[in-house]
Amino acid sequence: MHIPIALIPNSLLILTCLCWLLVVGVALRHINPKTLPTGFSHVFLGAVVALLLLWRFDVSVTPGLGYHFLGVTVFTLMAGWPLGIIGVSLATLGVVLSQQTEISAWPLNSMLFGVVPVLVSYTVYRLVSRHLPRHIFIYIFLCAFFGSMLAASVSVFAGISYLVLSGAYSMAYISETYLPFLPLYLLPEGLLNGFMTTVFIALRPAWLSTFDELTPRG
Repeated sequence: MHIPIALIPNSLLILTCLCWLLVVGVALRHINPKTLPTGFSHVFLGAVVALLLLWRFDVSVTPGLGYHFLGVTVFTLMAGWPLGIIGVSLATLGVVLSQQTEISAWPLNSMLFGVVPVLVSYTVYRLVSRHLPRHIFIYIFLCAFFGSMLAASVSVFAGISYLVLSGAYSMAYISETYLPFLPLYLLPEGLLNGFMTTVFIALRPAWLSTFDELTPRG
């Protein structure tokens, strides 16, 4: 889902840009390079490139309304929320440049389809880690599978809200042409993030910074 800036009024674009800059600034302040494991920068950059390639493929219904896999939840479980926000912003910039879209579309789409799912995914992770037993299946099912479906849902409805508020589409039109296909998108999104999280746990658990915090040692 990519929203062309032509569909959004300038006032809403400016407000979104300010919010995005604020969130990115807070994220940068919370990054501590000394706490990152050796070689994690290569993993992080590789994951950003993977997101960029994943986001290049989408199914468009009408301008501003479409579906593409996010993969943001597993990325957040790998990097945490500060690096997650920086990473999705870089990936969105890559998509904007590769599609030769207006650079002013970067903050809007970064916020809706990057920052929002990162924050939702990390919130789910924190709630699970605080209130539920530390168990690998809880981590996979709730943090990765359910968390990704919830993050994608919130992201989609945030985008829809922008389009409705801007007057680009009516809610009735979106309900008829777009929302009926939403369940067909959410389940594969959950499966993708759950599968990738399971693979990383089995083969590269060190790549999941949150996994070591949530599961018991030994």
